[in-house]
Amino acid sequence: MASTQARQTARARARAAQQKVLADRKARDEKNMGSLTDYFAAAEQIDAARLAMARALDDIRGREGTLSAAATLVGITTGEARKLLALLTDTAATSASTDTGDDTSDSDSDAEADPRNGSAGHDAADTASTVDATTSKTASGDSVTDAEPATSQG
Repeated sequence: MASTQARQTARARARAAQQKVLADRKARDEKNMGSLTDYFAAAEQIDAARLAMARALDDIRGREGTLSAAATLVGITTGEARKLLALLTDTAATSASTDTGDDTSDSDSDAEADPRNGSAGHDAADTASTVDATTSKTASGDSVTDAEPATSQG
């Protein structure tokens, strides 16, 4: 009888230990879900802020005429400026495929109109082709179209 009771006691202890492990895991999972929610909410705010920075930089570039002048004015390197502007290209490609975001599609039509006129938009076409090369991303149809006139012009 002693061995039967010892086995029952051991099984009860094992069940209690397993229940404790499961309860601890559940508590960690609940805390992790709260932290993950906070993390992704902050990440969305960062993405939104970077997109706002990219739009502002694009506006400055439009007024100043060159990306390097805009980057100097903002106080960042030209490479950082290209990375920011790449966000606009990525956003424009995404919004074009989902048909949302009128702001980004308007800026695309402005960028395409400038190279045809031979005005300061030529720098925009150069930047678009450079952005694709520096970020090692596959060029979208829009950036290939922008890159061709820039290559034939100079």
